[in-house]
Amino acid sequence: MKMVPNCTLITACFVLTKYNPSSRSREETLKNIETLLYIPVFLVIYCDSSVIDHIKQIRNKKGYGHLTQYIETDFENIWAYQYLDKVKENRARYHPTRDSRTCAESHLLCCNKFDFLLKTMNENPFHTDRFGWIDSNIGVNASKIARNYHINMLPDVLNNITDKFKIQILNVADKKYKDPAMKMEFYNQYRWVVCGSLFTTGKEVGIPILKRLNEIFIESTEAGYGHAEEMFFLEVLDEFYDSIDKSYGDYHHILNNFIQPKSDLLYTYMNIVKRYYDFGYYRECYDCSHYMIEYLKTVKEKVDYATYMMILLCYYSSAKQYKSNEVPRISNHIAYLVTNYSEFAEEFHRYRHLHGITGFESAKIF
Repeated sequence: MKMVPNCTLITACFVLTKYNPSSRSREETLKNIETLLYIPVFLVIYCDSSVIDHIKQIRNKKGYGHLTQYIETDFENIWAYQYLDKVKENRARYHPTRDSRTCAESHLLCCNKFDFLLKTMNENPFHTDRFGWIDSNIGVNASKIARNYHINMLPDVLNNITDKFKIQILNVADKKYKDPAMKMEFYNQYRWVVCGSLFTTGKEVGIPILKRLNEIFIESTEAGYGHAEEMFFLEVLDEFYDSIDKSYGDYHHILNNFIQPKSDLLYTYMNIVKRYYDFGYYRECYDCSHYMIEYLKTVKEKVDYATYMMILLCYYSSAKQYKSNEVPRISNHIAYLVTNYSEFAEEFHRYRHLHGITGFESAKIF
């Protein structure tokens, strides 16, 4: 067996049907965690008495019992439970995104992931340098977070992370919603911000971020809002900008894109790069575009030239606003592509008007 990654993953597995009959049944809950249990990683599992024996049986059968810490507890014992009455009160008064599958208890369980992680980081049962959260309901063959899944995907990801807080950006929300006065509008629909099913961090970097996420949970709850934990990251992404290492992509490409942006370039352009640019978030647009372009430079097979060029144009245009000293370098790269690859040239001339580009400071390509 390969060396186990230097990262402790934390998850939680509770059956909540006694609170909400429409929640996942015990059978569905165990089916959705099974793929995770087959993976050779350090794993701390917070769970209730209805599932712990089955979970232990699978981990032990795979020979991973020594890689696992089981923490059996009732839902009523989790830190976030103290806010149950307030969450129910909030939902009775204002909950536009309600659906039959979720309940106040499932919301609190999601929000408690930050506390689960903080507790485990403090105890560090496997003496690792890094930690991470992973949702237990990743589905059969990790269908919620991966395509073309294989058992080495998650260990490979964990072997390539750093001590920075790592999370995948899913979409771009308007930063006006950081204003407490805008929270009612913010919560009138689900705002896709990050993929909260998986994130990793070193201890020193992670503790202040996780504590801040708990603060935002409390603030949002006491203000009468907060119906999803992923939306808490809107403030955190700005407040801890330099401590966060971002990947980009759709939910079902988390494992595919967590280290390199390998899957669905068009999704990332349309929902992240372009939205950053349209909102005028030029720093974020530049950083995301740079990340994408540096990867694309290494790809040997044919790529989607149209999407590649549109990302390049956003890269160029955001650099003009955010890092003007980088404009000549980006210009020269575009010039090289247009000069040497006719398909790039065609896409460049097709899309440059979208950015008002009529020429480059240091490249003559017309």
